[in-house]
Amino acid sequence: MKKLLICLAMLMTGASSSAFAQSCGSINDSDQRAYCYARQGNGTCGSINNSDLRAQCYVEKGNGTCGSINDSDQRAYCYAKQGNGTCGSINNSDLRAQCYAEKGNGTCGSINDSDQRAYCYAKQGNGTCGSINNSDLRARCYADKR
Repeated sequence: MKKLLICLAMLMTGASSSAFAQSCGSINDSDQRAYCYARQGNGTCGSINNSDLRAQCYVEKGNGTCGSINDSDQRAYCYAKQGNGTCGSINNSDLRAQCYAEKGNGTCGSINDSDQRAYCYAKQGNGTCGSINNSDLRARCYADKR
């Protein structure tokens, strides 16, 4: 579940840091790396093995729908990001808190997972990518700032 949540957290746009040496290539997880490259235009969504992450990638590229995401929380998060659903329909408390923080109806401090919380703060400009312990999420944070 934690890996799933990290993948979801990585769907968010980056954070603030001047350490641009990190890039998508620094991400160890092959699906997260492929997703990162696809978002930057240097890869394709089709190269992502995880079906939900691949579906999310297609949604972001305008070639898919949230309904194609199997995981109910990821699907609800996708709909909420599009304005076609609400954060309250997300069962996972950290993802729900993250959603509320993105929508301006909550704070990053409500996120229990320390790496997700740090990523949220970095996204809002109230923290840095360097404070994220998970190496893949930290690399993704830096890559988003490139």
